[in-house]
Amino acid sequence: MTIERRWKERGETLGPALLAVVALVLDLAEGGESSVHAVAVGVIALAAATSLAAAVVSLGRYGPTRLARRFAVWRACGLAAAAGCLGLALVERLPSPRLVSDARLYLTVLGGAWALLTGWVWGRRSWERLASGLPEAVLQTEASAGRSVRWAGREVGEA
Repeated sequence: MTIERRWKERGETLGPALLAVVALVLDLAEGGESSVHAVAVGVIALAAATSLAAAVVSLGRYGPTRLARRFAVWRACGLAAAAGCLGLALVERLPSPRLVSDARLYLTVLGGAWALLTGWVWGRRSWERLASGLPEAVLQTEASAGRSVRWAGREVGEA
């Protein structure tokens, strides 16, 4: 695996987390009503969009086996949950973008933390550790076993 690919995958989780931190710093830097908070809303929107895009891109990344697909789905769900937290913070701020409440700050922190946790738990290193623990024959058998579907004793076709 190349270093560029590893940093690309890390960027998928670090990007939304860093954007959430930037939005948090912008919110805490200026007291009262200010246009800085409106910029923070834009940064949160960018963080949510980046996390959602990373969720879609990460599907199918780890291979054709059922285990790899399951791993990719869990990673995508984690990134989608981070996008959901950031999106909820954004939706709550749209009526009054220049006012900050504790709940909105908590959602921003939760979204950023969720993105980081997803990258840590469901990252490339975790996948390599999991895949190296399985014999190669199991991965090959699992990849070829999912070709057809059997339903009530009849073969339906390609899955």
